[in-house]
Amino acid sequence: MRAAFWALVGGVGVLASVACSATSVPSGATGESDIIGGVDATGAKLNAIGTLGKKSWDGELSYFCTATLVAPNVVLSAKHCATHEPKTGQTLLDEGDVFFMVGPDSTKPIKTVRAKQVLLAPVHDGGFVSLGSDVAIFLLDEKIEDIAPLRVDGSLLSRGKVGQKFTAVGYGVRDRERNSGQRKAGQLTLQGVDGKPIQKVFPTYEDFTAHIAKHDGDDYVKQQEERLKKFYDLELLKDYEAYLGLGENDAQPCSGDSGGPLLARVGDENVVVAVVSGSFKGKTYPCSTVGEVYATFGGRVSELFDSATPECAGTPVWGTCDEKGLVATRCISKKEGPQSVTKTDCSALGQVCRMNDEGRAACDDPPAPPTPADAGAPDGSGGSDGGASGDAGPG
Repeated sequence: MRAAFWALVGGVGVLASVACSATSVPSGATGESDIIGGVDATGAKLNAIGTLGKKSWDGELSYFCTATLVAPNVVLSAKHCATHEPKTGQTLLDEGDVFFMVGPDSTKPIKTVRAKQVLLAPVHDGGFVSLGSDVAIFLLDEKIEDIAPLRVDGSLLSRGKVGQKFTAVGYGVRDRERNSGQRKAGQLTLQGVDGKPIQKVFPTYEDFTAHIAKHDGDDYVKQQEERLKKFYDLELLKDYEAYLGLGENDAQPCSGDSGGPLLARVGDENVVVAVVSGSFKGKTYPCSTVGEVYATFGGRVSELFDSATPECAGTPVWGTCDEKGLVATRCISKKEGPQSVTKTDCSALGQVCRMNDEGRAACDDPPAPPTPADAGAPDGSGGSDGGASGDAGPG
């Protein structure tokens, strides 16, 4: 909770933002103590919750997101903390080393362990931050044996729990001066796991804009009407998102809290039920004044965790194709049976390995050979690559 624990979400714009690093995230949010208002969470029993960091030009480590140790060599965070564009397959590890930093103060980590691999949840379309399921895991270079990992159970966040309190933990922005980097905790009310949660909190659009105008003024509301209406109509991505905050005495995540865990207390243990994804930010405060979108663990996210087991060791359940496009390699998920890595040579069927529309490795028919007409066509006048440039990227 970066700035006030509670700037969990960073930002990619003035209005809708993701919760990334304290230094790299745009503005937008609250300033009222009853919204930001987290408390110190320095106890060693919470040391499974740490930060992701990179080295700057001078060799110093600085954090950019919150993360949680969920197995001795597996760290859970948000997809937007791991990649700029998931569909390219590139991750932050392609740009340099990423480290998991242990301890309540990110400026004075008591241990740092390098990440060797990143796996992104295999749903890349839709959602509040337009990344589909905003969940990722980092596989560490070595096991952390002296800290107990936290268990993950997404089933604890359900429709039947709407109205109940959960606890968020993070290192994000905690005040209007954007101080951050210390572990904070605060409670949030679950408002919804599907549908249009903003309309549940604010029954009419006028109620919603009145709340925004109280902080940012009527002129801002008029200038941003299109975006405000879009946010008011926000529909959670089924199985992959939840909305929290705006309850009585709630705190508010902020920039730098991205990837941080939402915890439920089960018996004598803390269980991770979701991670910070993004929020709507205005112009006056660095954090949201209208709650937070969390990434949940339904749908195909279980494949992500199954891919990180010792049996899979980072081989995705959804599979990959080799460089020649012939061999499909994947790991068997827990729901299929005993886990192990399999390889299928598609050329044995006279086929090639391709990723299908669901993002799964599959054996498919090879491309048809070019026709004489295609072979004789002038450059750029035939085939599927002749479309307008720029159409393939995100909006």
